[in-house]
Amino acid sequence: MRRRAACLQLLALLLCCAATAADVQPVLRLAANYWEPYTGAELPGNGLAAEIVATALQRAGYATAIDIMPWSRVLSNAYNGQSDGVVAIWPTAQRRARILYSDSYLSNELHLFFLRPELGDRSSMDALTGLRIGVMRGYDYSDNFLLHDNFQVLPVDRVVQNLLKLSVDRIDMLLEDKRIVAYNLRHRSDELRGLPPLRHSATPLLTLPLHFGMSRRHPQAEQVIAAFNAQLAHMRKDGTLAAILRRFDEAQPIKFTVGN
Repeated sequence: MRRRAACLQLLALLLCCAATAADVQPVLRLAANYWEPYTGAELPGNGLAAEIVATALQRAGYATAIDIMPWSRVLSNAYNGQSDGVVAIWPTAQRRARILYSDSYLSNELHLFFLRPELGDRSSMDALTGLRIGVMRGYDYSDNFLLHDNFQVLPVDRVVQNLLKLSVDRIDMLLEDKRIVAYNLRHRSDELRGLPPLRHSATPLLTLPLHFGMSRRHPQAEQVIAAFNAQLAHMRKDGTLAAILRRFDEAQPIKFTVGN
């Protein structure tokens, strides 16, 4: 009788342990760079892109731990397997060899920002001849953009540096996402005091799809990406993705003068 009771207690304990183990979500350690407001250490939920990715993965049964670091480390950590994946990344042929990409969950529309009204009609790469264009160092905008040699590309490490260079006529235009420029104007106002109102091109010069990526070194990379894509499709269908974007944009409205 005692033996039977002991066996029942042991069975109950094993079942309890199995249930507890089943309830524990696998944790994905993801890397992201200082790319406010999309990703950043001091942003709620680590930023807009991080919130979208973490929500889709949580629905797919994965917990996330996001480490914020410089972009060069983001790539190297993903390439060598120190990080399981990357929160936000633009696709290139070189990166596809080491990163497995999800479906795109956002698009970055990169506009040309400027101060001089006469630059308002410079909205194509061919129209930028002779101009100095401020960009971010190490970013793969597109092969088409980087191969154009009719304008000068001047890279910096921080968006605020390009805004300051624009204010003192060290560049003619800067190429950037509107949300990123708006964030810097709002949160770097002390550094940008005296900057005249910005104008931007009516249409984006580049539109780059933004993806979640898994290191190909991760043994379940394909499974994670498939699960993410399925949940992202559900988020589009049930309005979750649109709600996240609407809440973010309503909290941080974007106001610029368009064109000349």
